[in-house]
Amino acid sequence: MELPGDAVDPDRLDAALERLVQRGVLDAAQAGAVRQEYAGPVEAGRPHGLRRQLGEIAGYLGASFVVGATLLFLGEQWDSLGRGGRVAILGAIAVVLLGAGVAVRSRSRAGDSVRRRLSSTLLTGAGLATGTAVYAMFDTSTTDAAGLVASVAGLAVVVGGYLLARSALGQLAAAVGAFAVVASLLSLLHLGDTAMLGAGTIALGLGWVLLLWRRLVAEHRFALAIAVTFGLGGAQLLVASDGGTQNYLGYALTAIVAGICFTAYARLRDWVVLAGGVIGATLVVPEFLYDISGGSLGASGVMLAAGVTLLAGSLAGLRLRNTTDSDPLAAAH
Repeated sequence: MELPGDAVDPDRLDAALERLVQRGVLDAAQAGAVRQEYAGPVEAGRPHGLRRQLGEIAGYLGASFVVGATLLFLGEQWDSLGRGGRVAILGAIAVVLLGAGVAVRSRSRAGDSVRRRLSSTLLTGAGLATGTAVYAMFDTSTTDAAGLVASVAGLAVVVGGYLLARSALGQLAAAVGAFAVVASLLSLLHLGDTAMLGAGTIALGLGWVLLLWRRLVAEHRFALAIAVTFGLGGAQLLVASDGGTQNYLGYALTAIVAGICFTAYARLRDWVVLAGGVIGATLVVPEFLYDISGGSLGASGVMLAAGVTLLAGSLAGLRLRNTTDSDPLAAAH
């Protein structure tokens, strides 16, 4: 018999699930499954659920129409507007999107994922519009700092928006903005060669690992993917740079990132880091063999090395998984 005091408050349930997602105990899909199971077949089909979904879709469409119309107008009138007109229009769009994002978030309750996602999308768009407006303001022939100032301004708005309404889109925008800041800073310092950009990208990967470790990002799996992408991308930029020493450093860093991914998979059991390890190993082995052989391996030899590496990575992943499945203590951990 179910007592009235035993009933679960939907708002408290949503808030609890939201906290568990932010701490990484559950991911968004698992939290959604819990909400759907709690709602039951009758509650899940209520009309208000459809209205909320339609409202979310309408918000996305409205934002896309506003941005699309603005871009179309700017494309047609860019030369005739002048700097002041461009900055005014882009700044107005940034203010509209920012205000709409804050308003939507302020009206959401704890655990309201629909309004949170919509608010995050609007705030991310506000960050892009802010960066573009700042670039239009400072883009002159007398200064080279327009890219850096614009990327910093856009990143600041995106990070503020992410802290207000967390989502995978907001975290992705923050990663893109951080990369733009690093690239612009290196270019301003006349250090924009491929090797330095690769080193900066690896530093961003380490930064994302720190964010994960400090639990400053809610979407943990997505943050893992960003960290792995930055690590492998930075190492591969070193491989692509000119100079034998830098190439070998790139090979070593790619192998190190792959090794870290495999080690992380042994602890986390997350397919993202396993995929990163396999991709890293598959990249570095053929590249290294092709380099030291002076290209004598040919395309077939490189493909064979890549295939063998993939098979070895697959067997290693299966072995790690079987070891965990057979060890109840490790699986519980």
